[in-house]
Amino acid sequence: MASSFIAIAVLFPFVAGLICLFLKHNLLRSGLVALSAVVLISSSILLFSQGGLPIEYSPAHQWDSIIMVLDYALLAFFLLVGVKDIIKNGWSVRGILTASLVLSQIVLLGLFEFVWAPAVPLPSEPAFFIDQLSIIMCLIISIIGSLILLYAIKYMKDHEHHQHLKITRQPRFFFFMTILLGAMNGIVFSDNLLWLYFFWEITTLCCFALIGHEQTKEAVNNAFRALWMNLIGGLGFVLAIIYVFTNYGSISLQALITNPIIAMAPLFFLFMAAFTKAAQVPFQGWLLGAMVAPVPVSALLHSSTMVKAGIYLSIRLAPAITDTTLATLIALFGAFTFMVTALMAISQRESKKVLAYSTISNLGLIIMCVGINTPLAITAAIVLTIFHAISKALLFMCVGVIDHSMGSRDIEDMEGLVRRYPLIAGITVAGILSMMLVPFGMLLGKWAAIEATSAMSGFISPLVFILLVIGSAATTVFWVKWLGRFFSVTPGIEKIRFERFSFLYHSPLIVLLALAGIFSLAVIPFYENFILPAVTAFYPNVVDTSTGFFGSAVGLFTAWPLFILLAVALILVPVLFKPKAKNLSTAYMCGENVSTSADSFYSVADGETKIKLGSMYLDTQFANPNLDTGLKIVGLLILVSMLVVVLI
Repeated sequence: MASSFIAIAVLFPFVAGLICLFLKHNLLRSGLVALSAVVLISSSILLFSQGGLPIEYSPAHQWDSIIMVLDYALLAFFLLVGVKDIIKNGWSVRGILTASLVLSQIVLLGLFEFVWAPAVPLPSEPAFFIDQLSIIMCLIISIIGSLILLYAIKYMKDHEHHQHLKITRQPRFFFFMTILLGAMNGIVFSDNLLWLYFFWEITTLCCFALIGHEQTKEAVNNAFRALWMNLIGGLGFVLAIIYVFTNYGSISLQALITNPIIAMAPLFFLFMAAFTKAAQVPFQGWLLGAMVAPVPVSALLHSSTMVKAGIYLSIRLAPAITDTTLATLIALFGAFTFMVTALMAISQRESKKVLAYSTISNLGLIIMCVGINTPLAITAAIVLTIFHAISKALLFMCVGVIDHSMGSRDIEDMEGLVRRYPLIAGITVAGILSMMLVPFGMLLGKWAAIEATSAMSGFISPLVFILLVIGSAATTVFWVKWLGRFFSVTPGIEKIRFERFSFLYHSPLIVLLALAGIFSLAVIPFYENFILPAVTAFYPNVVDTSTGFFGSAVGLFTAWPLFILLAVALILVPVLFKPKAKNLSTAYMCGENVSTSADSFYSVADGETKIKLGSMYLDTQFANPNLDTGLKIVGLLILVSMLVVVLI
């Protein structure tokens, strides 16, 4: 029975996507997308309920040949894209990089599959290996990804209406959105490295197509950047496959992880692939450029797909780098990315850019936990992965609704939004609080990460801890700054309207918000029954929950008392501190107020000046191109240090 659910999770999205590509009727296509969402959610939950983990499964042997043919077809398409760009635009850097990286993979993969492997026949490896970590990722992909698909039905209709498109691009859009979910499930299920590589490159294809969806010059440029950066990871994948097979006669991911004498070189190449997918510095440019895509694309790439492929592979590989110098450098690399991108987020006015930098920063925090590589750190990594996926999907979709409601994604234009659009503003505020406020799940993950870092040994540990502290402080700054704009109200501003409830817009948001709240409220049973089995598959349990709190050797995370205090504050503060009308006075605006206008005052030479509220963005400091270049160089130097360590 489990094999049927595995097949549905991987194959059904590809079938549904192909039908969407050729289905021109909007209503029928929308119905198929909705059906796909229901099928994926149901199959993932049923697979989870099967139990009996781990599951090893291989389809018919012919599928190996099919995967090989599709691999080369995919690489041929990438090569064609690069060559066409060179023909059209001359010897551009992006065209040369794309073509060169693809040719390298074709040559190396061809030598491996047709020269080296036949001489030493490939062992019979299971195509799929599904354990608790795979199930967790499948649920994230299938549930959150499906909610984004439902949201996208209305969003793309409104989006194309605003663009006045005569010919819809939705068939192509939903084709790539849907097959991306199938490819992601293929990644988290695959044990055979060749299968994993195939699904890995499918996500690269989908990312390239979806970022370039608008077909503008900016969209095409950013799509190419995403393509060649992720092809670097693809090349690392091929090198890892060749190295593992040549030295150990296997192409099994599990064999690689559990081999006690494995060399660090193939692990470094796989981590390189993971870092490019997860947009870690210096590869963050492709994910920031992806903001030109429609909001559902951003929500999907940032929450349940693409970047989460890199996170999944990093967590999966963690047991193989225990107590190594490579692990220490990975912890430093993740902490560095966490800090610098959190600081850069402070300088951003556009809400999607803030969310993009926040994503990269949180992924860096997870990578740091993988490098620390203790049971508590891996617990933190999995907790952060789950709650980040929920909250980030929610926030991106909220930004899309706000954009369609008021015509702007600029944070400064969101002034007083709680009075103008109270429903979507309330959901967005709750989403932001779920990312930064105790005792929600993200803060549980942050607590575990901080405690794991404080217990870290080695001369680099103080630097890692300092980077973590600075990054955490910067994270608070950019979230609170954004929250302030929702509640800041210029004197005299009027309520515009109470927006109508939209099922396809608001329902996915409410479901995600409910998941964040329920999992945080029931965090101890959620941890014990869902997260703990994934950790204890490779590590002993070091988190004690017997007292009703989360406890470790360093300290406690008291979830229930914090929730009670939060509830008391939400109930009592408005009641006890509600201002009375007789105590209200006119706001002082740095000069004599204009009697005929509530938002004007007399300034220099009695000139009438309109009050303007705004935030400080420190863009001179943190949005400096020279600083960005310098940080990329530092990130690259850390990666080079990793390579030197594994080759010595």
